[in-house]
Amino acid sequence: MRILIEGENLTYYLAKCHEAFRTGLRACFDTRCFGKGYPRYNHFLKTFDQIQERMFPDEPPDLIIPCTWNPAKVECGFRYSGLAESSIPKALYLADYWSEAGEQLDRYIDLVCKHRIEMIPSYFPQPLDMWKETPLGELLVYMPPCVDPAIFNDWQMKKTYDVGFLAAGTVNIEALYPERRAIHQKILERKDLRYLWAEHPGWKQNRESPLVGKNFSRAINSCRIFVTTGGIYRNANAKYIEILASNTLLLADEPIGGDLLGLRDGINYVAVNEQNILEKVDYYLCRPGLSGQIAEQGYLLAMRRHSCYARAMDFYEAVRARMYVCQ
Repeated sequence: MRILIEGENLTYYLAKCHEAFRTGLRACFDTRCFGKGYPRYNHFLKTFDQIQERMFPDEPPDLIIPCTWNPAKVECGFRYSGLAESSIPKALYLADYWSEAGEQLDRYIDLVCKHRIEMIPSYFPQPLDMWKETPLGELLVYMPPCVDPAIFNDWQMKKTYDVGFLAAGTVNIEALYPERRAIHQKILERKDLRYLWAEHPGWKQNRESPLVGKNFSRAINSCRIFVTTGGIYRNANAKYIEILASNTLLLADEPIGGDLLGLRDGINYVAVNEQNILEKVDYYLCRPGLSGQIAEQGYLLAMRRHSCYARAMDFYEAVRARMYVCQ
């Protein structure tokens, strides 16, 4: 399968799951990326035809994945023209559905139809149900975030902390994550716990931080327990998989679609809420053997089902089933 991906190189972006997906596709298929930060980027090019000619001069790609960064908020929909006229099948990734298409759903649908998008992989399962009666319904397919094992893995770090909680909304109040602030405050009150927390490093590109990327995974790996939550939408965000992949016991609220991810309470993670968080922390800190066993099962789940290479094959199967561009 030949894939043309248009979009800025996100290697240095805080959220590593976006570039991880591209890493998997590049490893498994003839995938070529065009955008700022990639080797063959040319800022003089203005159309998808020009990009295609540069990246696939001998034979056209089987699939185009255009930039998915808030297309509904861009005046022309996409950075380059000519996408609607292209006969090559297209897939448009949907990440933050609540902001990308929330109040602008009609415009988002118009963009999808106008540009003849044939598949919409979604990080979260909610849109598949929310929009099943719209023109998007037949296009959506669940394709959760993944991890690059070169960034998130078991680094065999010394367990210097009992509990870790590094996420937006812990230190500062955020409308999306009120439960994170409440949990953080409860853990802070326990002076007997060795607790790793810090302010969110921010969302800018190329930001240097000791708690981003592999260093984030190493920080997780240095904790006996690590906490995250899904926020008001109960999203199974990338941190769920990143914590599992760092081989540390995950304590998290049960997200929507947790069963689709393979999450099993007490088997490969532990379900918690802001009311019982301290009770669960104490229980599992007192049972290191059980904690290690659950963490190991979570690690195996992440590496087998949610690595960027596994996700590339999931994507391939979805393309074959829905778009028929692969033989």
